Amino acid sequence: MHHLVIGEFVFSVGDKTPIAKFTRTTPGSYTEVGVIDNARSEHTGRPLETIDITAKWLQYGAAANVDAIRKLIDSPQQVSDGQGNNLGRWTIKNLTEGRSRIIHDGRAMVTDVTLQLMEKRDESTG
Repeated sequence: MHHLVIGEFVFSVGDKTPIAKFTRTTPGSYTEVGVIDNARSEHTGRPLETIDITAKWLQYGAAANVDAIRKLIDSPQQVSDGQGNNLGRWTIKNLTEGRSRIIHDGRAMVTDVTLQLMEKRDESTG
């Protein structure tokens, strides 16, 4: 069973690419506007959603998995969750890789991955 699929990349326990934390942020469509002696709400439209993913991979092949995700950065990717729900198209806004517990041959025993996705919204879906 998998946790999440981004394009061709599968996050799953079986592939040793589990997700530790998944956070989806949906901002509201009203913004606070400061005016002299008061403030008011103004409808400005809904900002893009974001998904933040954190993972800690404990394996030798983690660097290859991070490189596979890195190859997806240049184009929007289809995303679906472990229950088969289509979450739409998203772009990779940030990918951060941290390596620790480096052993004698330079490989990391622990790889921390943080990934931020940003909703890909077209004018027709806005």
